[in-house]
Amino acid sequence: MKKKLHMYEIVCTVLLLCAFSIITWKIRSGGVTTVDEYVKGMVTGLQTESSLTFFRYVTKLGSGIGIVIVLAVSLFFFLKKRYYVAMVIYPLSILSTHLMNKGIKAIVKRDRPTINEALDALGYSFPSGHAMLSIVTYGFLAYIIAANVKSVAAKCFVTIVAIVFIVLIGLSRIILSVHYPTDVLAGYCMSGILLIIAIYLHRFYSARFQANEER
Repeated sequence: MKKKLHMYEIVCTVLLLCAFSIITWKIRSGGVTTVDEYVKGMVTGLQTESSLTFFRYVTKLGSGIGIVIVLAVSLFFFLKKRYYVAMVIYPLSILSTHLMNKGIKAIVKRDRPTINEALDALGYSFPSGHAMLSIVTYGFLAYIIAANVKSVAAKCFVTIVAIVFIVLIGLSRIILSVHYPTDVLAGYCMSGILLIIAIYLHRFYSARFQANEER
């Protein structure tokens, strides 16, 4: 298992950081962006009674209680499979993501489109905490599962399921009108960087752990 940060990971990190910086600059200088208005207009037709009910359930997958349940089940699975490094990196990554989100929100101080306590929509809007936590939570879990199954079909299935969950959670925040589209997009960008770091740390310490066991 290689310890180095791969070139594509470095390139992705730089691109995601640039995208996040540009979005943040646009919001700080102009408020609601053209992207926000355009995407909001596109999803207006999706705001039916049945879709709103569906997305109220979906958004819970990225809420505090949803993340805690996924984390608890995952840690039990990791313990059973003896994925000890993942048992440390995973919760620390989720905690770091949460703290990063709170820190950025306190700096940018963007107001929400609407406040809804029932949908965990309190405080500042940028970036979306649900979007950030969904990337790290479901992305890292998918990485661990995919890395430990041999079937290519299984790897693809796990990856696709994680992507669908992440996209639906982000979309739910827009359709439920508790976040601007750029809140979600920026959340994906920043947490994408955090996910790359988490995967690298897992790869690095797994290699060291394995080397120590072989001695």
